[in-house]
Amino acid sequence: MTPVPRWVGGACVGTFLVLAGVFAVDLIGKGPGLDELPPLKPEHYDPATVRKVPSAMMFDGAPCSSCHEGLEPNTGNPKERGVFHEAKKLQHGRNQHCFNCHHRADPTHFADFDGAPIKLADVQLLCAKCHGTTFRDWKNGSHGRRTGHWDLAKGGPRTTVCIACHDPHWPVFKAIEAAPGPHVNPRARERS
Repeated sequence: MTPVPRWVGGACVGTFLVLAGVFAVDLIGKGPGLDELPPLKPEHYDPATVRKVPSAMMFDGAPCSSCHEGLEPNTGNPKERGVFHEAKKLQHGRNQHCFNCHHRADPTHFADFDGAPIKLADVQLLCAKCHGTTFRDWKNGSHGRRTGHWDLAKGGPRTTVCIACHDPHWPVFKAIEAAPGPHVNPRARERS
């Protein structure tokens, strides 16, 4: 067996130390390994909605039926009468009349075009009267907030109703910052 010269052992140790230093400071291919992930803001993962959905038709903490039950159906616009509702802000486009949405004779329901009652639990049907394309997008999951599970065995997704985000009397609200997109390793993108 031929003896290994001494300098080979020193060269191996020297090469190892040089490579260890290079890899420690990443001089070769200095580029992003993994991007720094921005921290998510609490509103990006909070399941709570922007507004609390009422369980009954209410005004100033009292059910509408406490004043309107058993009365003759209203005529005219209640806001113009100067009684109780005059402080209610109504900024819903051209929709400036209470009875475009609220049922005249039944204060616990909304009204469809033909006067048929719409339950509060089905408020999205009321909104669909004028906002058809948005309603279609909402039904298909591209408008609104979905919670729950994609796995149907775990209960499936739930879509919140329109008034969980939009004030029906003033539906436009300031823009909400979207959550950041999914993280992708830039080196993985270069390979494809």
